[in-house]
Amino acid sequence: MTKGATRMDQVNKAILFLAVIETMLETLHHIEVDQTELVDSLVMLGFDPINILYETNTIRSFQKVCRAFAELDLADEALSSFLQE
Repeated sequence: MTKGATRMDQVNKAILFLAVIETMLETLHHIEVDQTELVDSLVMLGFDPINILYETNTIRSFQKVCRAFAELDLADEALSSFLQE
């Protein structure tokens, strides 16, 4: 895998995290969401969706997802390309 592809993978992962975070915020505000899409996204990010959605307090799950997003290693170049998209 090339350095550019890895950088883009990280950007795509960051975008997916942001989509999950947005959906979880909607859930916290008691807004109905598409759980199928949320489950698929959680799996793609390496989370156990059953644990995140049903076995853990919603705010704790939200914290787990936000921590994982914060731990993404986004280089300056990746952040620049992220802003351009």
